Amino acid sequence: MNIIQQFAQRGHQILRDAVYAAPLKSKEIGPDEFILRQGEEIKALYWITLGEYTMHYNAENGKAFSLQRFVSDTIIGEIEYLTHTPSQFSVVAHDTMTVKVIPLAMMDTILTSHAEVGVWLSQLLSTSYQRGMARTMERFLQPLVFNIVADLYERHQQSKPLVDFSQVSREAERFGCSERTYRRVINQLIEEQYIQKVAHEYVICDIEKFRQVLTNPGRIS
Repeated sequence: MNIIQQFAQRGHQILRDAVYAAPLKSKEIGPDEFILRQGEEIKALYWITLGEYTMHYNAENGKAFSLQRFVSDTIIGEIEYLTHTPSQFSVVAHDTMTVKVIPLAMMDTILTSHAEVGVWLSQLLSTSYQRGMARTMERFLQPLVFNIVADLYERHQQSKPLVDFSQVSREAERFGCSERTYRRVINQLIEEQYIQKVAHEYVICDIEKFRQVLTNPGRIS
């Protein structure tokens, strides 16, 4: 761990300790409820102890794109806070979570009193940018079917259901496509025996077949 990483780690701990020490308001967010709304000014920042949320972007032409994230002990609204701009994305809770509401004035005080917190925020934003750009470029430069195969493989590795058919529209949004197109790709993967339906869920037929596609994208189109 280099000196910047150590500095950032201290910054995270300083902010975390301040959040838990202060008598902050806690807010319970239910499934599919908004933490932030696209285009709205933020009035506070939010500290998430543990939870899963989705970032949605809705274009003027009606198309939508989303990214799902699982986080622990982190902050939401930091980009808008630092840039003084409205929220670029809508942030929606995936499951019920409790967040701590950090007043903007409190964040001002912490950030101007502890340089380490600023370094941690810089590292947080840099990491989010790198991961987000890598995933976005992969989504736009690879065929849709490859991206869905990669997603199914990742879900398999995490022991998650391959497809959540109770929220197909949300599944499709993660790939920037329509629900109809998403279902068509899933049917293609069934026909080509990548996945199969067992009882009420889908399972991978041959994990090695998935690995071969992921190392050689030209094998599927």
